[in-house]
Amino acid sequence: MTDLQINEEVLTAYLRGELNAAEAAAVEAWYDASAANRRLLGEIYYILYVNDRINDTAGIDVERSLRQFKRRMHAGRRISLRRITLRAAAAAAVAVILLAGGVTTVSLSKRLAQPLTVITHLGERSQVVLPDGTKVWLNAGTRLEYPLVFAGGERRVKVAGEAMFDVEHDPAHPFVVETFACDVEVLGTKFDVTAEEREGLFSAALLRGSVKVTNRLTPGEQFVLKPNEEVRLAGRRLNLNAIGSMDDYLWTEGMISIKGLSFGELMHKFEKSFGVKIRIDRARMPEVDYNHGKIRISDGVDSALRLLQMASDFTYTRSEDNGTIVIR
Repeated sequence: MTDLQINEEVLTAYLRGELNAAEAAAVEAWYDASAANRRLLGEIYYILYVNDRINDTAGIDVERSLRQFKRRMHAGRRISLRRITLRAAAAAAVAVILLAGGVTTVSLSKRLAQPLTVITHLGERSQVVLPDGTKVWLNAGTRLEYPLVFAGGERRVKVAGEAMFDVEHDPAHPFVVETFACDVEVLGTKFDVTAEEREGLFSAALLRGSVKVTNRLTPGEQFVLKPNEEVRLAGRRLNLNAIGSMDDYLWTEGMISIKGLSFGELMHKFEKSFGVKIRIDRARMPEVDYNHGKIRISDGVDSALRLLQMASDFTYTRSEDNGTIVIR
């Protein structure tokens, strides 16, 4: 066992997977020594990786928080969760429970390898910073699974729904997004993934860098995308095309682009983005006369429908029993 002095730099390096085996073992022994040590590691984890849910805001000031933590640690004062804001305390408490949970004979490294799950419900969006520094924006109705610490040769996460990734560059540890239909492998890039198994929808669009998309439904089918290219699932095969419009990816800024979408596709987006149920109660689907446009999610579903009525021939009401929006 190495004679390692535990400080905030070492704890940060441990959570980022940057220590060698002997150094990691020293941190794990230190972690198991006391509840106070577990609280310290829990706070570091909060500072690095726990972001507030966003509307149009951007989380916490990581560097400032680490400097404050360093001053407290070097001053020799025991960190009290009561000194953190109420919001931070709740998140830190969750981190401590995750880090301290499980059978005592199970190593800390194995506990950290167990996946965390982040879910954004209908009508919500959120942002997550992964252990390697990768930023992920989650659209409404999306599920993300990732480990507390990436271990081994690759960084693998699972997604159901729609997510935008800005991946931290690390050629030695490829980043893989696993979905029901395809795996998307990257080294360092920004891309959007949609994966909705119930609807049979999958797409991957590359904004920057390079990705390799491997079809899980049709073995042997792979595409290496260049910037401004996308692949979409059709049946069990992938089609490669140029990205039609970058406006399709403005959802991270709280906008819905209506360009090129049918009325039915728009209603599907409205249900997820606004957290509502929409029923179309008419023989023929409404036609929409437009070729471009954007809708701000924060303005609400009624504003969005009224704007759409300016280019279409439909009316709508709300069901009194369950609040479902009925299109006629």
